[in-house]
Amino acid sequence: MTGRLEVGVLGPLRATVGGAEAPLAGTKLRSMVALLALDSERFLRRDELIEELGLADTTKDAVNALHAHVARLRRWLHENGCDTGAIETVGSGYRLAVDRSAVDAHRFTDGVTHALAVARRDAPGGLAVPSVVATMLEDALSQWRGDPLVDVADGPRAAAAADELRRLRTSAREVLLDAWLATARPRDVALAAPAFIEDDPLDERLREQFILALQHLGRHAEAVAAYRSADHVFRTELGISPGPGLRTLLHHSPHRVLATHR
Repeated sequence: MTGRLEVGVLGPLRATVGGAEAPLAGTKLRSMVALLALDSERFLRRDELIEELGLADTTKDAVNALHAHVARLRRWLHENGCDTGAIETVGSGYRLAVDRSAVDAHRFTDGVTHALAVARRDAPGGLAVPSVVATMLEDALSQWRGDPLVDVADGPRAAAAADELRRLRTSAREVLLDAWLATARPRDVALAAPAFIEDDPLDERLREQFILALQHLGRHAEAVAAYRSADHVFRTELGISPGPGLRTLLHHSPHRVLATHR
């Protein structure tokens, strides 16, 4: 009897078989598991894996080197109580036969996609059922443990996948903060937004939501400080002042933050 393989890439690579941790030693082994798990619904070509693992640059016979890494992956599966047939070979490609629900990146993507669809449903100018949307996004975002694919080889597919996951995380966070504001939870916004902004310092929408939450809480001095921080970052990094969203919002601040920057 074999255990169910689950793979986590939303942070340092993590694998479990039947609920038990299955340590992955070595960058190339981690990279193969991560890449095959992310593309579990299709076969990865041999040349794609060779490029991702950098084998053409480090070995004289990249194909044989790849075969050796695949054999090592099969041994790892066997040693951890997983069916070695989970690695399927078709022509010049390989596939990891793992359920979509067993990969945290797929659960996150599917959860956010569903939540955003619910948020847009029949909601002109606002969010549909914001409390439901908030719960869905909280669940999806809770799967993150750190930077995605942080300890795998920095190949083009891995880099593109990590960038896409970060972009989707930012979209999910923006909608989550909107949902919290729509359900009278500005304190949650004020607590979460600084960490979100640290990850995406040039995201103006996150800064708007943070300042709006501070205003709702009556923390006007902190709202002024948050605007000044945004102004400094945008001028330093982009050579521009904050956009109309922040300026319009802060024109309505009791402390007239914009007036302090004239």
